[in-house]
Amino acid sequence: MTTLTDLLIRARIDTSRAVPGDVVPPSGTSSRTRPVAPHQSANTTAAEDLRTLCETLISHTPATAVADFVTEQVPEPRSALVLACVLQLTDTDDGARFWWQYAAGAGQPAAAYCLYLHHLSLGETHTARWWHTQTNDPTPTTPDAA
Repeated sequence: MTTLTDLLIRARIDTSRAVPGDVVPPSGTSSRTRPVAPHQSANTTAAEDLRTLCETLISHTPATAVADFVTEQVPEPRSALVLACVLQLTDTDDGARFWWQYAAGAGQPAAAYCLYLHHLSLGETHTARWWHTQTNDPTPTTPDAA
C-alpha cells in the first residue's frame, strides 16, 4: 500500500461521536472572544439578519444563475449559496453550513458572511470572527468588538 492509502485508512471518521459546538475559546484569547450567552440579544439579531439575508439572496438571484444546479457534478458556487439559504430557511442548519462552506471556499463572500451570521447566532464569536475575515470586509461587526 502507498503512504496515501495508509493515511486514508487511518482517517476514517467515527460517526458515533457527537461533535460539540465551539464552546471553548482557542488558547490565548481574551474574554471578548468567548461565546456570548445564549440569552443575549446578539444571537437573536444575528439569526434574524441571517434569515433576512437568505430570503434576499433567494428572491434576488435570477433563475439563470442557478440553472446549472442539477448536474452530475457538484453545483456551481452561486447555486450552492442559494441551496444553503433554502436549507437554512427550512431549519436544516447542518446542510446549510456545508454548502456555505463550499461556496465560501470557492470565492463567494456572501457565503462567508452567512457563516459569520450563523456562528454569531450560535454564540460562537471566535468562529464568527474568522468567517468575517473571509468576507473581505475590514470592519468586524461582532457585538463585543471594540
